[in-house]
Amino acid sequence: ASEAPASITVITRRQIQERGYVNLSDLLEDLPGIDVNRKSAETFFNLAAIRGNVGNNKFIIMQNGIRIGSPTGENIPVADNFPLFHAEQVEVIFGPASALYGADAFTGVINIITQDAKRIDGAEVSAAVGTDDYYYGYLNFGKPLTGKIDLAVGGHWNSSQNPDLSKSYPQYFGKTDALNTDGTVFRSAQEREPFTAPTGSYSAYANLDYNKKLFFGMTESFLSHPSTTGNQPRNTIYAKDAVWETRIDSYHGKFKADFNPDLSGESLVQYSVYELQPGSGFTNSFANFRSFKYAKGTKLKLEQQMNYRMDEDHGLIGGFTFENFDHIPKTADLPSQYDTGRDANDQGFFYLGTDNTLPLKIFDINYQNYGGYLQAQSKWNDWFSSTIGLRLDYDTRFGESVNPRAGLVFKPLKDTVLKLLYGEAFLAPTSRISHEHFGSFTGVKDDQGRYISDFFHLPNPNLMPEKTRTYEADLIHNITPDFIVSGNFFYTEVQDTIANVFKDEPSTFIDGGIIRGFEIADNIGEAEIYGADLKADYQTYFWRTNVKFWGGYSWVEGRIKEPGGVTGPLPLTARNKIKTGVTLNYAEKYIFTPRIIWIDRTSNFRSFTAEKVRPYALVNLYAEAKNFYKGFSAFVNVRNLLDTDYFNATTGGQTFLASPQDPRTVFIGLKYKF
Repeated sequence: ASEAPASITVITRRQIQERGYVNLSDLLEDLPGIDVNRKSAETFFNLAAIRGNVGNNKFIIMQNGIRIGSPTGENIPVADNFPLFHAEQVEVIFGPASALYGADAFTGVINIITQDAKRIDGAEVSAAVGTDDYYYGYLNFGKPLTGKIDLAVGGHWNSSQNPDLSKSYPQYFGKTDALNTDGTVFRSAQEREPFTAPTGSYSAYANLDYNKKLFFGMTESFLSHPSTTGNQPRNTIYAKDAVWETRIDSYHGKFKADFNPDLSGESLVQYSVYELQPGSGFTNSFANFRSFKYAKGTKLKLEQQMNYRMDEDHGLIGGFTFENFDHIPKTADLPSQYDTGRDANDQGFFYLGTDNTLPLKIFDINYQNYGGYLQAQSKWNDWFSSTIGLRLDYDTRFGESVNPRAGLVFKPLKDTVLKLLYGEAFLAPTSRISHEHFGSFTGVKDDQGRYISDFFHLPNPNLMPEKTRTYEADLIHNITPDFIVSGNFFYTEVQDTIANVFKDEPSTFIDGGIIRGFEIADNIGEAEIYGADLKADYQTYFWRTNVKFWGGYSWVEGRIKEPGGVTGPLPLTARNKIKTGVTLNYAEKYIFTPRIIWIDRTSNFRSFTAEKVRPYALVNLYAEAKNFYKGFSAFVNVRNLLDTDYFNATTGGQTFLASPQDPRTVFIGLKYKF
């Protein structure tokens, strides 16, 4: 990590296990420079902001260098659908990286490196149970099948009813009338249902390696979470079928070839599918307390990469990609489930309030992206190296994007590294944003016989990419081999940010209807973000105990700017964050790891309001007795050890301004290695 020009954090398998990270959101929550707001959005569940730039679609999630997030850039949840039971290490690259990775490497790249089959050399199983009917289990298997063929497979399953927040926060979840948008009562307080918020997830992966030349792999991930997440009781019905279910499947083949000692190549074919399951939908007032949604995106990717070593100190990486996308963006509210056996234009749905006369538009979009990139890496002497790269992409929707990247690495002292980096990136506008539309009609016609609507959110197919550029400096110093300190400073500019714009004018977007006022998404904003991170890692040994301390402080500042001089704070971002912990490992048998997170006041997504979420401190604890009996290990994982009442920032709309978080949760389990 110290040789690369970017700021990189590597979390090893040992750290993952000693700290009790179950999934990717657990890990990200502990990293400096990252805000993770849980239960903050109906459709995204947890939302992450990296260095003040919020959005789960603004960073790429990979496994062994292959993208495993949404193929069409959907803003997907990041929770138990990205487990870490199989991870050898997790690499987190901060900053724009489109020069190498293309679209959507806007704020960073996260790469989960799985365990090698030979390293697993057998199987590990685990099962855990906990409070609120929490159940979790996984299986991980790896073995050489022959002298040339290695196989690794695994999967996890999880289910939980989750805490009853109405008991922990009665002042927020008291019995109240559920109201329609016109203020009339849909369900009276006396008839209200009990609070419920179940979640479930599963995943699977497989890696087949033939002679370190030919690789086949697949991943599958699924998450079900409540679409009532963060919603206020007066706006929603807490029903068990109020779910948001996302599934992502990916299949790939990769071939490596060595043409001569200095020239090698890598060919990749990948097919991936994202689907918002047909049973997903809302039970809130905007949806007349029952509606369904559907979305699906597929991607076929071909990539050829070449590596050329000019000499021992200079090398080139270059390649080209072709991607074909098919996307049914998230639909408008549907009265019944989408029929996946029919074409998008043959669903037979109608807009609400039109007496089943105006057919509902469901888009099915096809587009392509062509990309080429080149990066030169040079080591000029023992204390100075450089990286410079450029990528050109052409998207059939919005045209070309050019993204450069340049970095310098200095080693003025044996134990000191200084890194300077400039990078640009672009965030392609997803079809979900450019073609999403929702609203309803009043049921009344005007004098021309057109159904009247007072409001719709309408598509804008002319959206352009958001663009960012970052200047960054990193300093790493090894005080001793066991005591490492580092710090970085960054300055980021973001242009053409996408936000909703209200148009107080009529629209005839829907044939047979007249929309008196509407909003669209448009490239209207910009942002300026700057900040710094300080980190320290220290370990020592005494009385057969390995003591590891880590800590980090983050500061981030900035403003979002929109036309007319309107400015606001960075949404879902705390100005100050402290994250620290210590692991005590006695004789490689007993592990005890408390972790502490302190988060400053946080702006919610209504960024131009004065409300902020109050600061909080969270203590988590993990403990394990390793191999206590013939390969068995026992563990306990406690979140919110002190049972603190605290809140996370939200996306606004029908949600609380601050979303109540879980009280103390505990799960215990066993692992068995054989």
